[in-house]
Amino acid sequence: MTILSDAKFFSAAKDLSATSGGDDGDVIYTCPNNFVSLIRFLHVSNGSSSTKKYSLQWYEASTTTYHFIIDEHSIAGNSLEEVIEGGAYLALSAGDKIVGFEDSSSDFHIILSGEEHYQPT
Repeated sequence: MTILSDAKFFSAAKDLSATSGGDDGDVIYTCPNNFVSLIRFLHVSNGSSSTKKYSLQWYEASTTTYHFIIDEHSIAGNSLEEVIEGGAYLALSAGDKIVGFEDSSSDFHIILSGEEHYQPT
């Protein structure tokens, strides 16, 4: 049973350098053992002066499968976007990961934050 009253808040940031996903992608966050994580904020910015593409994946540990959250999405140069908005969240189980990659050089910056809820075994 998840204990929702005891939340541990976290933030993670990563400058992307990977150009392919799956096991080769940049790991932005991994949900720790004995926790459920709720990603409530996911911010992406393009530091390049030109339009570039990025992708984000959710690695589902229980099935060892990568699922696309965003697939080759273009962002104009020097701009940003919020992937999770309006009170929404993405729930991760222990061992699940958020992975990112881009189409070329290290121009994308990812910041996410959320809550970790202890789940006794």
